[in-house]
Amino acid sequence: MPDPTQHDDARDSAEAVGAEQRNLISRRQALAGGAAAAAGAALAAAPGARAVSPARAADGRSFAGQVALITGAARGIGRATAVALADAGADIVALDIARPRGVDVPYDLASREDLDRTAELVRDRGRRVLAIQADIRRFDQVRDATARAIRELGGVDILVANAGVVSYNSLVDMTPQQWQDVIDVDLTGQFNSFKAVAGHMSDRQRGAIIAVVSTEGRHGAPQLCHYHAAKWGLIGLVKGAATELGPRNVRVLGVAPTGVRTPFVLNEATYRWAGGDGPEDLEAALRSYNTQPVGLIEPEDVADSIAFLASGDARVISGTVLDVSAGASTRWTA
Repeated sequence: MPDPTQHDDARDSAEAVGAEQRNLISRRQALAGGAAAAAGAALAAAPGARAVSPARAADGRSFAGQVALITGAARGIGRATAVALADAGADIVALDIARPRGVDVPYDLASREDLDRTAELVRDRGRRVLAIQADIRRFDQVRDATARAIRELGGVDILVANAGVVSYNSLVDMTPQQWQDVIDVDLTGQFNSFKAVAGHMSDRQRGAIIAVVSTEGRHGAPQLCHYHAAKWGLIGLVKGAATELGPRNVRVLGVAPTGVRTPFVLNEATYRWAGGDGPEDLEAALRSYNTQPVGLIEPEDVADSIAFLASGDARVISGTVLDVSAGASTRWTA
């Protein structure tokens, strides 16, 4: 299934946000300990301390003193990741196109209100945040956002390249615009994000770049030639960038989720693509695709994996893609 990178407006109700915050607090206890944050800050301040990508605290999971730039941050995986890293001490640059239309996809994109809500959740955790409306298809916009983060927050230690779109059509019927929109966002936009931070991280000799790929980057399926091309290409980008940046102590990785509970997946076009006409049919299809007894996974499931890969606990992991697939990865060999 595609990796969802846009987010669920319904979760912005007061009741849903309250439940989300309670779940996040329990899920993040290992990440958010105050003692670990203090240890991370002390380690970073120690004279002659060896730079590690990212800075390693006592338990490896504190991001105190670090800045994470997250694309597609207004909802879904991007928002969940912003909250997870903020819980663990990071300051956040939340970047999103934040306008409902502008790309030929069969669902609404996030809004400025969604992006502001992500920023509010980060501030609620006592962290600094910049909420920046930008289009990753435009390198100058991503470059300027990165420069602002460096100027106002002191640098960028982590990039989570999460923004992406999807649409469905056969190769025969696909329009050039449908092809271009998906390639421009899901591959070229990711390249722009990588490039915007790579020089800065290389100069500092530390950093982690994590791309949200998809299990659809592992195999083929009908009506997704453009999406497969982008996501397979993104895996190649991860490996190539890891080869170049590794000697500068910059790690590059990916996560490949199965279907995630966000508007990227929860829409009529995806239901039809999965052979049904509602969320129940999609859930059933995913239960046959995943080998664990689950259908849709939660954005927080992916955010937890991203937080691990960004952390000091993963300091010698680079150049690979972690399948967050509920066991669907048993179906392929690469």
